[in-house]
Amino acid sequence: MMISIDLTDRRPIYEQLKENVIRLAMLGVLAPDEQLPSVRTLAKQLAVNPNTVQKAYQDLEHEGFIYSAPGRGSFISAGMSESKRLKEEARESLQKACIQCRLVNINREEAAEILSAAYQEKLEK
Repeated sequence: MMISIDLTDRRPIYEQLKENVIRLAMLGVLAPDEQLPSVRTLAKQLAVNPNTVQKAYQDLEHEGFIYSAPGRGSFISAGMSESKRLKEEARESLQKACIQCRLVNINREEAAEILSAAYQEKLEK
């Protein structure tokens, strides 16, 4: 599994871990019901505090991306296919917004600035 963290990133490490797990699952690298590394194993691999990994796993479970089986570990939720559907819906909404931008004469550069600002706002929150 290719989970990496960027120590120069302003986001907390646990958020980077969450994003990595979600990204890998959405790409199909991690399959539904596939077991994730234990908290201790992943913490050791990434040289981070186990509490950081535990926080990421707890958030992922709370958000429905993974589930825990007592005594067995954490696994990718089969509900990730639902996340893929949501991603496709977001893509379609963005395409419709692009069409609307063209209709009201918002050029590509302006649209890109709007999109960039929206992503930046998410990172700062």
